[in-house]
Amino acid sequence: METDSKPGRTELVQRLQAISRHAAADPNVPLPDLASQLTTLVEQIRGASNVGGGGEPSTSAPARTHVATSASADDEGAAGNGEAGGDGTGDGTPLAQPAKKQKRAPREFDFGRYRTRYVALELMYVGWAFQGFARQDNTENTIEGVLFSALRKTKLIPEAAAKPISELAYSRCGRTDRGVSALGQVVALQLRSCARVEEPEADVEQEFDYPRLINKALPPEVRILGWTPVPADFNARFSCLYRQYKYFIIQQRLPQPPLQLPQLPTLPPAPAAAEQDAGDPGAAEPGPGSAADAAAASSQQQQQQQHSLDIQAMRTAAAHFIGEHDFRNFCKPDVATVRSFRRRILSFTVEPVTTSAADAAHQVYALTVRGTAFLWHQVRCMAAILLMVGRGQEAPDVVARLLDVEACPRKPQYSMAPEEPLLLYACGFPSLQFRRTHAAVEANLVDVASLLHRHLIGAALTAACHSRLAEDTRCAETASTSSGGAGAGAGAGAGGRGSGHVPLMRRQTEPSIEERFARRGLPWPPEPLPGGSAAAAEEDDGMGE
Repeated sequence: METDSKPGRTELVQRLQAISRHAAADPNVPLPDLASQLTTLVEQIRGASNVGGGGEPSTSAPARTHVATSASADDEGAAGNGEAGGDGTGDGTPLAQPAKKQKRAPREFDFGRYRTRYVALELMYVGWAFQGFARQDNTENTIEGVLFSALRKTKLIPEAAAKPISELAYSRCGRTDRGVSALGQVVALQLRSCARVEEPEADVEQEFDYPRLINKALPPEVRILGWTPVPADFNARFSCLYRQYKYFIIQQRLPQPPLQLPQLPTLPPAPAAAEQDAGDPGAAEPGPGSAADAAAASSQQQQQQQHSLDIQAMRTAAAHFIGEHDFRNFCKPDVATVRSFRRRILSFTVEPVTTSAADAAHQVYALTVRGTAFLWHQVRCMAAILLMVGRGQEAPDVVARLLDVEACPRKPQYSMAPEEPLLLYACGFPSLQFRRTHAAVEANLVDVASLLHRHLIGAALTAACHSRLAEDTRCAETASTSSGGAGAGAGAGAGGRGSGHVPLMRRQTEPSIEERFARRGLPWPPEPLPGGSAAAAEEDDGMGE
């Protein structure tokens, strides 16, 4: 009796698994080759099932045959999860990619399995491209908008946290306006911890590196600089002891394009005075160094002065701000929430700033003001008045006159300084020590350097344009006929002493604070807000810039 050479069930199953493994490992296998291999295997399975090959029961053969036949007819090939191995076919033909599986809906993250930790985050952002710091219903293009989006993406807060103040105990130190930047902004909120609920609270050394984690989901203009755990009674707004702002201005020393005076020929020495007095018909014409040149030089000097700032006068004026005063004439009054316009300024300086883009013609200065609290737009209003003083449009004592609300109860109408030069530089929390890992610091340095390089290139580009225009002889006529108006960049430093300036004390005024309260039917003096005097004094704290 001949020995049955047909393969048994075990060998056939191994061949099917081998074909599946190769199909999964090589996505470029030709489908016709795969179909041929599967068809051959199906025939072998049918033959084995007819004779009960290998002594295996044949009751399950129809099911196996159906699987193999369906796989051979499937354009996507058979699926397998094992590693590649010998397929038993002997032809070494690559096999096809397995059938695509339908994507399963992502499983909802279970925040209930983890502890939370109340932390303070230190933020830096360049706010020029954002619509302010606070969240808005009509746009996500705010600092808080991108921050909470990043916190959700990194699974540090739940998707359903629609009310951060109540659900996450959220607080912020200041609410900067559109276009304003910050280096030391601070927020506090509850974030997911790395520890499970059944575990003890994680040591800070083992906790998430929150800055690195969050920064991966933030735009490059917004960075988390550090974090620290804080007690339950901490509030980023009311726990802050001071806030420090910097407002950057330009001291422009570049004179106007020089007048192109004709080159006069060298003349012989002028005759003696006696000869000229005698009516010598050959008296000399004015030569180099004459009154014409002096007049031209004087005109150029005046034009240069029109585009520079009197820094010392600005320092004298800024000194009047120091101390506790009523700043109603240096803000945008918000009588709906503010109950007191008295604020304390701790220091105010006007000092040069060293920058990589500085040159002899344009020196950057910083108006640096530190105070316990600020009114709405207070810093930008103070900067606007100091710039008027620097241009010689107002005397330094105008600050003291505006601070005297008995003599000046109504704010003169004037435009505040632009928002882009303003930086929330620091927020005072002496008891906090923000944690910064070496890896997080290095990553932030790289990111901020990239921003710096982009702006330095922009500064170099515009400086090249300015230099080219300043040297252009075609500018001579424009320079000689210029009336010395406000000039470019008047809001942030450069500007003229144009005759169009109306002194502040002669301008039309806004309604007084008392009149604003009366229009709303509110009593004066106002009643304290709920929460006591501290809450009333700080109600608009950080809202202004």
